[in-house]
Amino acid sequence: MSDRFDDSPLACKLRDWSAHPAITTHNWAPRLFWIASADTAYGWPRVAPEELEVYFATLLGEPSQCLASLDRDRDGRGSFLAANARRHELPLFTRNATAGDAG
Repeated sequence: MSDRFDDSPLACKLRDWSAHPAITTHNWAPRLFWIASADTAYGWPRVAPEELEVYFATLLGEPSQCLASLDRDRDGRGSFLAANARRHELPLFTRNATAGDAG
């Protein structure tokens, strides 16, 4: 396990949202989205946090802080992820660029 732990505001928000009943009902193992640290299964994001934020926000019916930037910078990627969430499809997320440093 890695000793690293992402304590950025976005990562903290994602960890909080992952405990919400609308997310836990999917029974996704934390290792699907996070690389475990020594103390928790939610150490470092394995997938792009901005993408996971859009996906979780859509599932929770919350406004997304990353949707517009993903749409602008990645040719509609945010809307694609939101559509996947509305259809209850789990997309292939982009690997977190810094995840390789955490493992």
